[in-house]
Amino acid sequence: MSEGHIHKFFSEGDSQKHFHQVIALHESPELEWSALSRQMPLLPRGWFELSRLGMEDRIEFTQEYWLSQLPLATSENVHLEKGLREFFENLDEIGIYALQSKKDGSFEMHMVYSQKDATGFFQGSPPATEEAIVSLAKRFGQISFPPDYLAFLRIHDGFSKYTDTGLIKSRDMAQVYQKLQHLLVEEVLVKPDGQLIDPENLIPFYESFGLHCYQCFYTDWYPNDEMGNVYFSEQDRSVSNYHDNQMLEENLAFSSFLEWLVFYLEDIWQL
Repeated sequence: MSEGHIHKFFSEGDSQKHFHQVIALHESPELEWSALSRQMPLLPRGWFELSRLGMEDRIEFTQEYWLSQLPLATSENVHLEKGLREFFENLDEIGIYALQSKKDGSFEMHMVYSQKDATGFFQGSPPATEEAIVSLAKRFGQISFPPDYLAFLRIHDGFSKYTDTGLIKSRDMAQVYQKLQHLLVEEVLVKPDGQLIDPENLIPFYESFGLHCYQCFYTDWYPNDEMGNVYFSEQDRSVSNYHDNQMLEENLAFSSFLEWLVFYLEDIWQL
């Protein structure tokens, strides 16, 4: 999707996506940090510095930053690193956008990953602060979130494909969790093996736009010593089959957050 199409998407979408002002920082070399940091307090300094680089450098630098932050230093993760590199190879631009919903309103910041051949784009929100990560842990008590998930929050706290709802922001996870628990308060869920499942063990971190479907950390499943995640459909009131190790991806069950993320980045994910 070209820069023009992305700008048009932000500027001329429906009422929920229309913005009063759209500023492409990577196309505005005259803008200076001293002024922008006052006007856009949510703009990370690193994003501003990235917007000063050329197109190819922005892609290369961001790719290497992802690879340096995510825990990939094991032989088991070779295919995940390959998947991430293929994602970046399929990009034609990474842009930094400041979006203002209404005049005199605050600016939202988005890093937009535009795919080649106008196939679409992904958009990420600024990284979570350490305070936000600590707050997330406190909200869920004794649960230890997977290290790869927390590492990605330090890259983007909120990430989605095109118009998808996508990765739930850390500040909203407890609210979405409570919403799901309220929905299932009198429900009896059944595991693929016929055993009962406690809905409280499902912690949604991804929501599919308009489908009321979630990818959830499942606190009763720890493959490879890390909490796995399963797909939950509100309509079917069921979770994906995570017992068949040969069919995990086909069943939308993943042994790690990174396994899910690489799957989400691929074109086979249908919104």
